[in-house]
Amino acid sequence: MVDLEELERQVAELRAFEEIKSLKYRYFRAMTYSDYDTLKETLTEDVVTSYSDGEYVFADREKLLTFLIDSHDPDAQIIAYWMAGMPEITLETERSATAIWAMYHSFFNKAQGFVDEMFVYYDDRYRREDGIWRISETGYTRVINQILDRREMPYKMKAPSWAVESGGGLSLGS
Repeated sequence: MVDLEELERQVAELRAFEEIKSLKYRYFRAMTYSDYDTLKETLTEDVVTSYSDGEYVFADREKLLTFLIDSHDPDAQIIAYWMAGMPEITLETERSATAIWAMYHSFFNKAQGFVDEMFVYYDDRYRREDGIWRISETGYTRVINQILDRREMPYKMKAPSWAVESGGGLSLGS
């Protein structure tokens, strides 16, 4: 005999896992595109953050949003992207969860001619408000970080035209 209550609990748990995964992916996409409104919707009003091993700490959503948008602004000739996966999600209650995420980040600053690549583990807390999961705490610890000076290294890449125009040692790949 199928235990319907247990089955409903398992389906609700799986749904929460998928909603949290989608939330984290949306957070990274919003940062990549400097999409202020979408990014704001991923965060609780009282979000607390600690990025770069505690170098950038925020307990104010508006200050955090300004920092994130300004530091990844495509008008400043910055290309940044994040790839996250391997989540370890734990539901604490129907309205709270935690997760650990593996994340690779590439940050290319054309104006200064460097690439910052890092692999980190994010530690997150989530809260479900009005039926929607949001990030209430987030931060990461670096595993490896490397800075590459693109002015000194030959590169071939496909990217926006400003990224491969003269300067910076970049050329289009064939």
